[in-house]
Amino acid sequence: MKIEIVYFGKLRENLKISQETVDVPDESLTFSGLLAWLSLRGEAWAQEMNLDRVRYAVNQEWAGPASALNKNDEIAITAHYRGCSEFWIDDPRLRPIEPGFKQNICS
Repeated sequence: MKIEIVYFGKLRENLKISQETVDVPDESLTFSGLLAWLSLRGEAWAQEMNLDRVRYAVNQEWAGPASALNKNDEIAITAHYRGCSEFWIDDPRLRPIEPGFKQNICS
């Protein structure tokens, strides 16, 4: 199953990749399954693809670990910044959950 993955912020910097199209195995049909599959790429990937360290969206909507993935989905993954938004706020692929969201710049 082919999906598009877009990486943001520290993930993009640490993994040295911004975007890729991957053909994931059928057993990776949830977001947590995708992270487990990506973690097999090596130590850096295993460290970064931790559910506690990332936030993610499927087709521009924030998603949870059990979110189902479908063919041709676009997955956006960013590091979890505990409320900081400067790494993704200007990208339409990662819209905030709340309509009244205010940008929170971290120093």
